[in-house]
Amino acid sequence: MAEDLIPILTRFHREVMLPDIQRIVGEAVDGLEGRMSAHFDAIYQRFDRLETEYHMLVAGLKRVEERLDRIDRVEGRLDVVEQRLAKQDLQAELAALKARVDGLQGQIRILEERLSA
Repeated sequence: MAEDLIPILTRFHREVMLPDIQRIVGEAVDGLEGRMSAHFDAIYQRFDRLETEYHMLVAGLKRVEERLDRIDRVEGRLDVVEQRLAKQDLQAELAALKARVDGLQGQIRILEERLSA
């Protein structure tokens, strides 16, 4: 009797159970594949946005660096101008002092002449 049961159970398994299990597993796998595909699509979209933002940040940083370079060059030129102005101020002060000294020497000469006379 047990020997007659094995072919019957095998046939039942092949014709009833196996298609049912394959259908259930197939539906589960299809659903999982769909969800995974959606997740991967979302991840790729985020990567695209991040890559775009990265390129925008790199371009912005390059512009900032260029502006800083220009500012450094301007500051260098301003230092030269400030030095020239300071030199001109000193020269003007020196000329004023020389004029005062000349005036004082003239007054001393006049006083010396008065004392000598």
